[in-house]
Amino acid sequence: MDLSPSYPELRAGPLPRVKLPYGEEAWLVTRYADARFVLADARFSLAAGVHRDQPRMRPLSTSGVGLMSTDAPEHTRLRQVIARHFSPRRINQLTDRVQEIATELVDRLEEKGQPGDLVQDYAFPLSITLICDLLGVPEGDHRKIQEWLDLMLAHSVSLESFVAESEAFVAFLGELLELRRHEPGEDLLSALVRAQDEEERLTYEEMFELAAELLTAGFVTTYNQISNFSYLLLRRPEWMSRLREEPERIPVALEELLRYVPMPNGLNFCRYATEDVELGGVLVRAGDPVLVDMNAANRDPEVYRDPDALVLDRKPEAPHLSFGHGAHFCVGSRLARLELEVAVRTLLDRLPGLKPAVPEEELKWKAEAMLKGLYALPVTW
Repeated sequence: MDLSPSYPELRAGPLPRVKLPYGEEAWLVTRYADARFVLADARFSLAAGVHRDQPRMRPLSTSGVGLMSTDAPEHTRLRQVIARHFSPRRINQLTDRVQEIATELVDRLEEKGQPGDLVQDYAFPLSITLICDLLGVPEGDHRKIQEWLDLMLAHSVSLESFVAESEAFVAFLGELLELRRHEPGEDLLSALVRAQDEEERLTYEEMFELAAELLTAGFVTTYNQISNFSYLLLRRPEWMSRLREEPERIPVALEELLRYVPMPNGLNFCRYATEDVELGGVLVRAGDPVLVDMNAANRDPEVYRDPDALVLDRKPEAPHLSFGHGAHFCVGSRLARLELEVAVRTLLDRLPGLKPAVPEEELKWKAEAMLKGLYALPVTW
């Protein structure tokens, strides 16, 4: 879970210029204060990059109609369409369902016998089942979605494969939306269809992009972070015992894990300055692209004591930026926190003596993907 050793040097000087595999050069923000400033200041625009050669890790850029490529008032309008589905009241209502899924998965682990795999037999089905429940996606499509998204989020995929899989995913999502048009329910996809067909609050393109963003962001991040958090806790058996005995400590430990574990959104979305702005010791000119590295900001020694250490009882020092900041703060953050807490708490409650089943060097990481995560995490209990 280490970050690049060059970050301390980058933080110490004025903003550097960087070049990603695709797109134009950009300013790179790594300090916490600079990151919060850019994320909250309307002079740094996501929408302004739609027709630019945006800095990015993959061949194709964003569509320009979703939550992460629009600014107010368009962004506000899109967010309002789905906001009630992620309200505190709605998320509280989901607690029993999240617990039901986690309990059933641990039951299956016990029935299947040891060793078990916390990635494919727990983290993946927990995350995909929950988001597909919310969206109204049939259970038979879960594994297909995982295969598509794993490929489309890989850095090493060829342009031809990326385009082909993207087209297949788009066709699949179009069929789902058409199904919900003819067989509506209380799920999120049905709500998006109603917002487009009946309420005229969305264009077809916006409806489609929101559906794709919700399915992708609502699954891949928590899927990887459940297994990442489990991996780190397994390396600290004394903390697993403490959290099992004092479960009231779990929320604080999870916030520290969210700060410490690199998130996939660190460099995904580029903002463009709409006017000249002084930032981090340089003058960012109007039209300049700016990348905010939230993972680096979460390790800023000006904000966090011993920032590269995982301190599971860390006293609150500053809110981490793993869910973003400002107008584009993650709309699903409450759901993600609930899912992570239930996932960890259930493992601790149900599987005493949980420990790795293989040596550290046998674990295989997704080194070629946008998301830091394990292919498998074998355990015994």
